[in-house]
Amino acid sequence: MIDAMTRVPASLHRYWWLFLIRGIFGFALVYPNATLAAVVLVLGAFLAIDGIVAVAKALQILRTDRHWWVLLLEGLLGIVVGVAIFALPGISIVSLAYLVGYWAILSGAFSIATALRLRAHVPGEWLYVLFGIVSIIFGGFVLFAPATGLVYIVLLIAIYGFIMGVTMVALAFRALRLPG
Repeated sequence: MIDAMTRVPASLHRYWWLFLIRGIFGFALVYPNATLAAVVLVLGAFLAIDGIVAVAKALQILRTDRHWWVLLLEGLLGIVVGVAIFALPGISIVSLAYLVGYWAILSGAFSIATALRLRAHVPGEWLYVLFGIVSIIFGGFVLFAPATGLVYIVLLIAIYGFIMGVTMVALAFRALRLPG
């Protein structure tokens, strides 16, 4: 038990930069004058890259964390949705909204589950919980009002990207300060 208590913080410290990458790609969603097409492409790229990073992290903690599969599922979900956005360029904005809404809710739930497991190892796990809650609220809003208008969906994506970027970058620097 003690060995696991020291391995998780060391692993988080060693791979702190994965949180930083996720945060930077979250900031990539904040383009105030972007066209919807550009936002859709950035969103697809973000989801795919974020998913790849999450899968890589899951594979790195495979032997040290028995719940590695939660992060793996979150990553695979991001990859599938990101690839679907690129593979179906003619998808309607309402269909895209549903796709993103469901992704955000599931991703938020996985993030909260991960945060609850990390609370014994990482001070400030509330940042990951906050990310999960914001993700679920964002997804619910998008599902509730998919036809609200392109401007609102773009605005929500930008706000979501900013909050995700801030929380992931903050989490990266907290992980960097853990004993390695």
